[in-house]
Amino acid sequence: MKLGLVHPEIQIKLKPEVEFSLNKNILEVAFDVTSPEDFNVNPALSKTESIWGLWDFDVVEVFIQPDFANPTYYEFIVSPLNQYFELEIFKPRVDFNKNFTSGFTHLTTQNGNRSFGVEMKIPLEKLGWKGDPKTICGNAFSILGKKTRTYWSAFLPKQEKPDFHIPSFFKPVL
Repeated sequence: MKLGLVHPEIQIKLKPEVEFSLNKNILEVAFDVTSPEDFNVNPALSKTESIWGLWDFDVVEVFIQPDFANPTYYEFIVSPLNQYFELEIFKPRVDFNKNFTSGFTHLTTQNGNRSFGVEMKIPLEKLGWKGDPKTICGNAFSILGKKTRTYWSAFLPKQEKPDFHIPSFFKPVL
């Protein structure tokens, strides 16, 4: 599915894309991204531990709510340099677990300074998933650019100020 521009209003023909699939109890997420600018990244950041604030650079993000009856959801972020961040969220911006670790894996491939792909494999049992594919909902995002920051989403409407943490817009991903 193509991600739509959330903010700002600019003319860009390049759109990030994402695909979701389920392989037993592993949610596989594949992004294909072309940025309007060279990557906005920080090579000094760790590639071996979760990085708070990684969203200040170019990233792709997935929010997964494994059971729409339970408001807890999970955030997974990966940069073009394969840096990552993950978070368990009980109430957006109020109650969350920064120490959460799911064991998700991620692999980034680059094609020049503006195009990259990301493959994530998220073990759903670590998120409390009960085995019904119809209950998995969430959203997919991309944040790109430094000069002109663009915000992309699969399901959010256009916004004056980008806010990805709105579970009421989550939809089934499979």
